Amino acid sequence: MNVLIIESETYLAQSIANKLADSGHTSFITSSLEEAINKYGYDIILLSTGVGNYKNVIEKHKDSIVILMVSYVSDDTVSKPLRMGAKDYIIKPFIMDELVRKIDHYKGFKELTEDIKFFKNYFTFIQNELQTPTLPQYNPPILIKASSQRSADIYAMKYAIERGLRFEFLSLKNIIWNEYEFSKNKVYYITNCENLKKQDKKDFLDKMANYRLIISMISDDSIYFPHIVDITNMANSLEIGSEILSIREYERIVITKFEGRYPDVELAKKLGMSRKSLWEKRKKYGISRKK
Repeated sequence: MNVLIIESETYLAQSIANKLADSGHTSFITSSLEEAINKYGYDIILLSTGVGNYKNVIEKHKDSIVILMVSYVSDDTVSKPLRMGAKDYIIKPFIMDELVRKIDHYKGFKELTEDIKFFKNYFTFIQNELQTPTLPQYNPPILIKASSQRSADIYAMKYAIERGLRFEFLSLKNIIWNEYEFSKNKVYYITNCENLKKQDKKDFLDKMANYRLIISMISDDSIYFPHIVDITNMANSLEIGSEILSIREYERIVITKFEGRYPDVELAKKLGMSRKSLWEKRKKYGISRKK
């Protein structure tokens, strides 16, 4: 990180710069407030309150992390600068390792804050591209029926953000649900429920009704659950591929994806064809029947 050291004691300033260099930081030293005010692009400002009127320095470097170096604690040396935007202070004489610890702490905090801002902006961008219905008033457990995983995920994350929830994410592709130890103290977001067999799905939903969680199901199957949010009829442009599939290609993809989920009679019905036609198409497209 780039560090601006504003200190009138030359020996102290150079000692700080040397210690920070050992930790991979680059420092610039000045004792001039005027020069400090006109310097930009520093991540950290180490500001000695003994150099004079610090107010303009703090105001000019609002995007930097300002750490005060003070000889004593008072309203003028600490309280007022903190109210103006300084982040922290350290009392002279101090141990260099403690100053480095503070810098590393605020470096990590700044990076974490920027990451959170990035992901919030990304989520807002995606959410604005999708039609997201009004959130339900009831509390988990909730099951979201959607036409795509993207829609279900966005809806679940919007619910979590607005309700202040923190999920533990689980995919039924990666766990054996009836052997997994669910906790009453956690809130889960569970995906791939649609891939369970009919009776297994019923048993799973019966058990999950006793936990705080949101389940996504990418299907319009008729099921029972205490609270169901059905967004399968929402048309979102981001769920449409970049190319138009032929009827043949669409049939092949659908049969391949869903034949393990539905028995032949039900899958044929959903595709609007007879069981014999389904068998013929499977043979035509070279699709092996999943057991």
